[in-house]
Amino acid sequence: MSTLTNTPVSDYSQWQPEEYLREYYGGGEVLPDEHFAMEFLVEALKRLADVPIALEFGCGPTIHHALAMAPVTNEIHLADFLESNRVEVGKWLGSDPAAFNWKHFGKETLELEGNPNPTDEQIAEREALLRARVTKVKFGDAFNTNPLGIDKREYYPLVASHYCAEACTTDKGEWRDCMTNISSLVEPGGTLILSVCGAANAYAVGDRNFPCAGVDEVDVLSSLRDNGFTDIDVRVRQVPSQTEQGFSSVVFASAVKGRR
Repeated sequence: MSTLTNTPVSDYSQWQPEEYLREYYGGGEVLPDEHFAMEFLVEALKRLADVPIALEFGCGPTIHHALAMAPVTNEIHLADFLESNRVEVGKWLGSDPAAFNWKHFGKETLELEGNPNPTDEQIAEREALLRARVTKVKFGDAFNTNPLGIDKREYYPLVASHYCAEACTTDKGEWRDCMTNISSLVEPGGTLILSVCGAANAYAVGDRNFPCAGVDEVDVLSSLRDNGFTDIDVRVRQVPSQTEQGFSSVVFASAVKGRR
C-alpha cells in the first residue's frame, strides 16, 4: 500500500540521478526491495539457457541488475528515456572515477549465485564482464508503440524491466499501455522479467515524489496474460521498512511470450 497518497507528483524534468542513487543505493547498503529483486532475478536467470542478446529496459542511472545478466548472454543493450540516466550509466561503463560505485551489488549478486565469500577480484571480474557485454545504451520510450523503433519489435529473447512501467505514470490505463509496448520487445518464446513497486501512487526521492501507477500483483498477472505470456511466475515481498519512500511491497514476475 502507498503511503504517499494525495501528494504532489513531480515530473521527470526535476529528476536528479545523483540524488536517486544516493538515497536508494548509497552507503554500501542493499535495501530490502533490491535484495528481493536481485534474488528473484538470479533465480529466474538460472532457469534460462544462454541467450545471444538481452535488453534491460528502463535501466535508470543503474547497472546493478545487469550484473546478474552478464554471464547468461553474449550481448546486453540498456535503454532509458532520460539522457541524464544514460550519461550516468556511461560513466560507469567507461570506468569514470566519478561514476557510482556498484561494488556492494556485485558482492550481493555473487552471493545470491552461490558464492558465500566473493573476493574483490571476483567482483571486479563480474564488473569487467558486464562492461564487455554491454554494447549499446539506447533511448527508449515506454509510451511509444515501438519503444526502441520498429526494428527491435519482438527482437530480444530476454527482456528485463525493473521499476519502470509503473513509474512512468499515475494512470493505470497508461501503465497497461506501457506494459504492452515493453512486452512487444520480447521475441516469441522469449522471457520477460519484471520488478514492480507494489500498490504505490508515488515514490519519494529526497523532497520530491515521482509517479507510480498503483498496480499490484493482480494487475501484473492480468497484463502478462493480456500480452500473450505463459509460464507466469508472480511473487510479492513485503518491505515495511520502506514505507516512508512510498511503498511497502514489491512484485516480481517472469513469463514466457507465447509463440504464434
